[in-house]
Amino acid sequence: MSTPDPNPYQPYQAPPPYVPYPPYGYAPYRFPPPRPTNGMAIAAMVCGIVGVCSIVGVLGIIFGMVAKRQIRESGDGGDGMATAGIVLGWIGVAATLFWIAYYVFAVAMIGAAVNEIEDWPTSYPPDDPSWIIGLAAGF
Repeated sequence: MSTPDPNPYQPYQAPPPYVPYPPYGYAPYRFPPPRPTNGMAIAAMVCGIVGVCSIVGVLGIIFGMVAKRQIRESGDGGDGMATAGIVLGWIGVAATLFWIAYYVFAVAMIGAAVNEIEDWPTSYPPDDPSWIIGLAAGF
């Protein structure tokens, strides 16, 4: 049988004050570098945002289509921005066509109203105050 240790408690040893850094250039986790973003995709998204209510949306559609093709060929990032440019560009084109149709309709209605006003008698209301009775009888 072995004899027990006369001093079972060891003296306290403090840990080192800091943990040394790994050697220079060593990275424990290596991530792949981010893919570069396609410039045409950025241009498509900017033109799509600016062109939501203007004709600039056509540029968003064009840049978005070109960017989608370049991204497929090169593997760059920015596919979502190209899609956003295309969608916002189509919204801009639809809004522009709506406003053009609205203004054409408004001008046509104003023109029709002006033509109706021109058919009114030019001496209306007459100097005779009895015209009020005729107006009231019309109601």
